[in-house]
Amino acid sequence: MFPLKSRGASYVRTTASHKLACLVALLIYLVLALCYFGTSGAWTHHYLGEGNDPVSFVWYIHWWPFAIQHHLNPFFSHYVWHPNGVNLSWTTSIPFVALLLWPITAAAGPVMAFNVVSIMAPALSAWTAFLLAMYLSRRWLSSLFAGYFFGFSSYELGQLLGHLNLDLIFLVPVAVLLCIAHVRGDLRRYTFVAALALVLTIQLGIATEILASLCVFGAIAWGIFLLFTHPSQRAPLWRLAKDIAITAPVVLILTAPYLIYMVKGMAHGQPFHTSPTAYSADPLNLLVPTRVSLLGRVTSGWAEKFAGNASEQGAYLGLPLLVLMIWYFRDHYRDRVTKALLVTTCALALMSFGPRLQIERHITWLRLPWHLFMKAPLVSEALPIRFMMYVALCAAMVAGLWLSDAKTRTQMAGRVAIALLAIVTLLPDPAAFAWTPWPAQAFFQGDHIKQVLGKDPNVLILPFSDQGPGMGWQVDTGMALTQAAGYLGPDPQQEDGDTLNELRHGELSPDFKNHLQAFCLSHNVDYILIGPKTPASLTNAISGLPWMQHVDRGVVVVNVPPMSALSLR
Repeated sequence: MFPLKSRGASYVRTTASHKLACLVALLIYLVLALCYFGTSGAWTHHYLGEGNDPVSFVWYIHWWPFAIQHHLNPFFSHYVWHPNGVNLSWTTSIPFVALLLWPITAAAGPVMAFNVVSIMAPALSAWTAFLLAMYLSRRWLSSLFAGYFFGFSSYELGQLLGHLNLDLIFLVPVAVLLCIAHVRGDLRRYTFVAALALVLTIQLGIATEILASLCVFGAIAWGIFLLFTHPSQRAPLWRLAKDIAITAPVVLILTAPYLIYMVKGMAHGQPFHTSPTAYSADPLNLLVPTRVSLLGRVTSGWAEKFAGNASEQGAYLGLPLLVLMIWYFRDHYRDRVTKALLVTTCALALMSFGPRLQIERHITWLRLPWHLFMKAPLVSEALPIRFMMYVALCAAMVAGLWLSDAKTRTQMAGRVAIALLAIVTLLPDPAAFAWTPWPAQAFFQGDHIKQVLGKDPNVLILPFSDQGPGMGWQVDTGMALTQAAGYLGPDPQQEDGDTLNELRHGELSPDFKNHLQAFCLSHNVDYILIGPKTPASLTNAISGLPWMQHVDRGVVVVNVPPMSALSLR
């Protein structure tokens, strides 16, 4: 197992051949990602993923450059949920990603930018895990396998369906690498503090949830390793804790603008109110793949019984990977650090199982460690299943160390065969990653909006919120309109939930007319735009109102009367 003590300066010296080996690994991962997921020939007119979550991320990628260019506050947008707007620090706004992609967005559009970073996400995650494994084992081939097991894990495959903020996990292995290098004495204090502060700052600009869970993961791992480390060797771990504490105020300073808006929006933040039990890992999922895996075609009926959905069923490791992990822990069980790694892996797996153990959606009486985090700030909003990402990282490192342990060529060949079998069991299903056509609508293209609706109209777009591609249509107009609603996560707390449900699902109450008028009045709606696939009940109800309306390029344009003419009964 990797020691807490450094093997010497030569162990971490970066040579030209070492750099070349690392670049070759990155190239291999990029080629694999392109082969697996880059199947569309029209990266500007299709997007990788499914549903409308990717459309919202395209909006974010467009928003940050747009806001800066137009001298708007990028942390708060009045272009959605107008006129109140939305505090974007409480959404999955990916500011770092959007700013990094700005050149691609400017040259080829936000859809292309989204696809580029989506394809790169598993490759980058695999590569940083490879770098961590190389630091631990110094074996290129074993590290290559380790990187693959993390970057192309079932967690990553699931999040790749639509959660850009959650599939960009390449900084997690970097943070772990920095901590281990510091414990070994290969990084001096100020270098470590500066590097870790930069990593955490960037992570905040990608996903606050992963930053919060990374802190929890780090605290759990540190506590377990401290417990298992011999008292005479605990000084480096205490030094690590001290220097992480020094890093915290540095991060606070670097991220002050973002954090200020988080504090401002705390009272009005949009909590997810998602049951952790509904998105907890099923222990059977460790062995049974879901539809994102090629083998999932065989087990799809079984996997449908697991909690969550395809994006949130990322517990699958597969039998070969679990077996080689068992072999490694068996062979090194007397080592204190190995014991700590084993306990850490098991603890994280238990956390991913949620507050109560459940098997095929049957919730048992057995309480699990997640109960301790039910009221913790930020982490309480996380979904337990997502802690499987850290289990995947532990599994990947164990696999790399197990391969590097081979004593002879014959033994190495046998272990590589098992590792290849593990890769086969994890192969993604191409059918699950079919690209979705961008929801282009002629009405929203070019300057047509300005010609028909005038300058800066405020509109209610149907299908409503997450049920339609309104965020994408707004991007297609070049932000030439504001929306009375939108989809950037949970609905704002101050909104009338009954009205939103009517607009979202088309299940109308007898008072729908009054509800709609009240909504239009409070949101200063100029037009209702009824696009394709709007529920017929909504279309018919709005068509029955005595408001001027006409059809233009497949969209029903409804003129909302001036506020003085809206009578509420």
